Amino acid sequence: MNIMNNSNNVYDEQADTIKVEDITTNEKNRTIIRLLSTTPSEHGWTLFIQNEHHPNDEEDYTDFNHYSPEGSHDMGWLGYFIGKSERMEGGVSIGPFSLSNNIDVVEPLFRGINRKSIEDISLRGMNLFGGQVFTMLTSFFKDNHKLTHFSIDDCNFGEDGCRLFALAIGSCTERSLECIRMTNNNIAEEDTVTIITALSLHPQLQELDLHGNVLRENGCVAMSTLLRCSVSQLEMLNISNTGLVDEEIEVLVSALTKCNSLKALYIGHNPLVTVRGWESLATILEDPNSNLKTLSVTNSNIDDQTAIKLARVLAKNNMLEALNMGDNPSITASHGWSALSNILCDISSVNATFLSNHTLCLMDACIETNLGTAWFVDIDMLRCNRSRDKRRVATIKILKHHEDFDMKPFFEWEFKVLPLVISWLERASSYDMRYARLDLPDTNIEGRKLSSIYQFVRDMPVLYVETRLMIELEAIKLEESQMEEGEKERSSQFQTRQRQLQDRKKSIIEKLGVGKQA
Repeated sequence: MNIMNNSNNVYDEQADTIKVEDITTNEKNRTIIRLLSTTPSEHGWTLFIQNEHHPNDEEDYTDFNHYSPEGSHDMGWLGYFIGKSERMEGGVSIGPFSLSNNIDVVEPLFRGINRKSIEDISLRGMNLFGGQVFTMLTSFFKDNHKLTHFSIDDCNFGEDGCRLFALAIGSCTERSLECIRMTNNNIAEEDTVTIITALSLHPQLQELDLHGNVLRENGCVAMSTLLRCSVSQLEMLNISNTGLVDEEIEVLVSALTKCNSLKALYIGHNPLVTVRGWESLATILEDPNSNLKTLSVTNSNIDDQTAIKLARVLAKNNMLEALNMGDNPSITASHGWSALSNILCDISSVNATFLSNHTLCLMDACIETNLGTAWFVDIDMLRCNRSRDKRRVATIKILKHHEDFDMKPFFEWEFKVLPLVISWLERASSYDMRYARLDLPDTNIEGRKLSSIYQFVRDMPVLYVETRLMIELEAIKLEESQMEEGEKERSSQFQTRQRQLQDRKKSIIEKLGVGKQA
């Protein structure tokens, strides 16, 4: 009997009598059928339907959840048991497999999937039959109350595929989609606009991946409208390898600055963008309301000028944690990478080190050589920044690069500075420096305390006296000018006060020495 040409009622009639050995010849497939038909699966379980992999492949696909299609017969039964499984609410990843170009093999599977609420569905390396796949899944999209993730990777949409896909995601009555990934499908600009427009019906969208499709001007305008008006919870946007140029980057930036929920932006592999476009993008990092934690601009013809601009911006940014700038050979070690490395730890002074960037902890600034990995930035400082305790990070950097503290820059705080420094050193002595995995010199906290106290005792009294004398001298000069403008009569009391001020001013000038009178 040809199972494919029968309704689901026929599957129901035969389900109790058919043997799993009559469904598939593959023992791994049989295990999956048994699990689906007899055993409730664990929540979140994902079923992979794809070609069987060989043991020497990089990834091990010998687990129980990988099904190798044999034809329309076994695929019809697989779809049936997926639809009947009581707790299979995790995900289904379909393709690539050699029979995916046969609609008679694919359709029976989708017929069963239509009967199930699934959280995650992925189509990979498949022929979508001009969008007929989305028509087959009409009920799945319309009635599914759990669907949160939908992915299409390296698939052939055909002439009408994007329009049918837009209709499918627009029919989701639950509006539950949180993540859409459409990567490497080579979708044209006008079709990308159609899909982006349909996404406006899903304001709860958190992740959108359009890597490897064509965005261009109209796509950027549609994306800007989506970012400004529709998606208020978007956290990840991937528009890498979408053929962008400077003007299109600028259109996007104006909208991205309004998207305060965005935490990760992947916009690399766009080599047509010049310094102008990348500097425009850098303004996002200057926005105090930006929550961006990951920025990827790999393989985008970025040069030293752009890298230095990013460094200046990141010197004051305390949100970005990962900056991916690999495969940009125009960035040199002596200029661009040096500027980025310096912001991690400015050793020009204690205060400059304290104000360095303590957030950036991931940067793909390295090359592989015969001697190992060569880093263009200070890898130790990147590791140090991984700690969530930024006060501790600053302490470690200061202890690593400043063996003695120059107290003079802090004397403007007068007597308050010494207790503050001593308290800071005592707190530093309680830190376990080993966690940072840095080759720190002997921290010698007690020695640093004594050095700080010595500098304070040696220099502070003199500086304090000089400061007070200068203040008194200015007060005398002010009083003298007021006396000259005020009283016209030269009374004995006036003359006595004038002599006192002159004598005191002379004494102060002698104590301060020549050159400190003004």
